[in-house]
Amino acid sequence: MRAFRASVALVAAAAVVLTSGCSPSASGGDSGKVVLTLGSWRTEDLAMWQDEILPAFEKTHPNIDVKFTPTNTNEYNAAIQSQVDGGTGPDLITCRPYDVNRSWIKKGYFEKLDGKPMLGAFDQLALDPWAGDDGSPYCLPTAAVLAGFFYNKDIFTELNLKVPTTQDEFLSVLKAVKDNGKYAPLALGSAESWQLAYNGLYSIGPAYWKGEDGRQGLIKGTKKVTDPDFVAAFDAFDAWKPYLPKGSESLKYADMTQLFALGKAAILPDGSWDINQVAVGNLNVGVFGPPAATAGGERYVQEMPDMAIGISAASKHKAEAETFLAWTATPEFLSLYVNKLPGFFSMGKEPVTYTNKLAQEFADLKQGAKLTPRLGLDRLSAGTPPFDDEVWRVLQLMYTKDMSAQDATAELQKGLSAWYGPQQQK
Repeated sequence: MRAFRASVALVAAAAVVLTSGCSPSASGGDSGKVVLTLGSWRTEDLAMWQDEILPAFEKTHPNIDVKFTPTNTNEYNAAIQSQVDGGTGPDLITCRPYDVNRSWIKKGYFEKLDGKPMLGAFDQLALDPWAGDDGSPYCLPTAAVLAGFFYNKDIFTELNLKVPTTQDEFLSVLKAVKDNGKYAPLALGSAESWQLAYNGLYSIGPAYWKGEDGRQGLIKGTKKVTDPDFVAAFDAFDAWKPYLPKGSESLKYADMTQLFALGKAAILPDGSWDINQVAVGNLNVGVFGPPAATAGGERYVQEMPDMAIGISAASKHKAEAETFLAWTATPEFLSLYVNKLPGFFSMGKEPVTYTNKLAQEFADLKQGAKLTPRLGLDRLSAGTPPFDDEVWRVLQLMYTKDMSAQDATAELQKGLSAWYGPQQQK
């Protein structure tokens, strides 16, 4: 699954239609049960929640009945806003990360979670994407996705290649595959610019801008995109260009996956959400993490917060909703959830064992690495031009129009300085 940045914009017409089907939570009448509703954008997970997850909760909480009530992902933001504003919202709201959720917090949609014991299951980095401007937590993390590299083990064996751990080693592997001429070094195209950022720059870049130091520096205004560390990250991404497959300008995301799945490319830069699409047939696939900038350098892994759950401030059953939310912080829930959805990962402190082999390999990348989310999604894309969108655009220009790393970062800084207060000249 792709984890795109959710837009804050409303789809008003869709919201009107969707709101009519919602109903507030209620007691279960003669059954004595309290009925809770859980809103979500993942319609594809309905059977999983109904058949696997909720029965596990209700087995130990027989007096609480939770109903999973999803809405199509493109309509979810507008639907939730319309429902909550109209008094028909769910008791439990699945939370988008960063700016969208922050706007909902400001509107008073959630109960604060300050001081709740369940928070102890997560570190601060995991909680931050769903915190308010005051730093208070409002949603409890459910899952994240990771970025790294799938590689064809048989091609590596055939060409006597070793898994790279540094940028120089990575480029040497790409050169060896290219020199052999039998396979494409990288299954990577530039027709869809989002994945150049999410599976490319945002994956390898933290090794240069030093993860949270660089990301938080941009947010606080203490660093600029034109600083040497950021320019070096764009240069490192530009160094992949000689190893793109023929016709890369027209290759879309699905084409890249297919190229790799057919055994025609050695390496696929991608996200964990694509595990089921990559591991097909008899393809012998492994996973490695983003290379360090230099030998002995710090390792970083992009862990993108995907979803969390919060308690509606308007719920009539907050105590029961808190009971359910606390259960989602337990190893029982986290293990059950992520193993039903290979490619999603627990953000909890307690280690989880993954039954899917590639999922476990992705999870292992986190060991000894510093975790950091995508560069442009927190605050930096809340204005015009949105920083994240601009990164997509300039990366595509780097691959198709030979824009330099210096020009790309200068253009990004100009756009950010035009509206984002901390980046404006004092």
